[in-house]
This record gives sequence, structure tokens and C-alpha cells, in this order.
Amino acid sequence: MYPRISRYISATAISLLLAFPLHAQEEQTTQEEEAKEAVEDQAEKEPPVFGGVAVSGDVVGVAMKMLGSDYSQMEVAARLNFKERYFPVFELGYGESDNQGVETGNRFQTHAPYFRIGLDYNFNTRKWQTGNRYYLGVRYAFTSFRYDISAENFTDPVWDVEVPFDYNGLSANAHWGEVVFGIEAKIWGIFRLGWNVRYKIRISHKDAPQGRPWYVPGFGKYGNSSLGGTFNIIFDI
Repeated sequence: MYPRISRYISATAISLLLAFPLHAQEEQTTQEEEAKEAVEDQAEKEPPVFGGVAVSGDVVGVAMKMLGSDYSQMEVAARLNFKERYFPVFELGYGESDNQGVETGNRFQTHAPYFRIGLDYNFNTRKWQTGNRYYLGVRYAFTSFRYDISAENFTDPVWDVEVPFDYNGLSANAHWGEVVFGIEAKIWGIFRLGWNVRYKIRISHKDAPQGRPWYVPGFGKYGNSSLGGTFNIIFDI
């Protein structure tokens, strides 16, 4: 009986000794896999250096034109994405106006392209996987355009005759800067919606001596500064 018990104890001990290295090896393998997954998860948390290209179009200008506003401007944009933080952007638009003063009867007409170039900085980098962004940006903008102005005839005080006030094809250009604040939301897949507000500051301008323009394409109504904004449909490729 005792030899049988001794053999049973020996066999059990040997089984435990053999199972211990296997358990240790399995535990080590599990730890290695968990460490690998942790490294992969950490890598996924870091945005790629180049995150793609986005194209967008503004719907505010389209709405202004459809509603018969005194002026409207339609624009599209292309934007690069670096590390979900820096977004170089190029905007191209077309502004037009056909306005007649109610009180004065003076008429102003123009239509011309404009462009902007600049950079946006995204502050929502910690949660970049959500696709939602809020950013601050700057722009440099320029336009060169021709305009027509006309008004009621005026009487020459010397000769006492009516002189027409009607000038076509007057030349002008304008440079200005913009400070932009915007928000974007990921809707589905590559489709996004976003809006921004812009404070525009005139840098320099050149007008015709016959009269200054009432509206500057891309800038807005003539002045030293103006406010604007866009509501964009965005495709993030």
C-alpha cells in the first residue's frame, strides 16, 4: 500500500513541476500580447503626420444670391491636414454686386474673383479620433476687379448744363487680412459640416479717382474692417 501511495505522490509532484513552466510561459505570452496591444493602442492615439485633403463649399453665398441680396460671394476651399493640428488652406471665390441706393439712386456694379491663403490651428487634438474640431486661423486675401458707378446727372455750376455721371470699367484692387474662428463636426464617413466667423482688416487698397467702390469682392462693403462668415459642406478625403 505504501509503495502505491508513494508512486501517486511522486506522479503528482512531477505533474505539478511540469505544469508550472507551462503556466509561467503562458503568463509571459499573455503579458507580451497585452504590452503589444498597449503599444498599438498608443500608436493609434497619435494622429498621422499627413491626414489627407479636404474640399469644401460655402452655402451662405448661395443663399444670399438666391434671396436677392445687394451682394453675394460664392467660394470653395482646399485644405491639407498635418497631424490633425495644422491645416494650410486655400480659398477661391467669386463676388458680385448690383446695388442701387434707395435715397440717392446711385448704382454700383461689379463681379470678380478673389482668393485667400492661410493656416488653421485645431485645438481639439486630444480627441482627434472623434473628427470634431474647433480652430483659430489667419488669412491673407487679395482681389483685383473692375466696377461701374452711375448716378443722376448733375448741373455744371459754370456752364449751367447737365453733366452725366456714368463710369464703366473703373479699376481697383484690395489686400486684407482675416482672423478666423471655426467649428467642424463629423457627420458620417468623409462628410462634415462646419461654420466660421471672420474679422477682416483692410491692409491696402487702390480705387479709381471717379469714385470708390461700394463693395469689394470677398471683403464685403467698403471700409477699414468688416465681419463675415461661412457655413461649409466639407468632404474630408
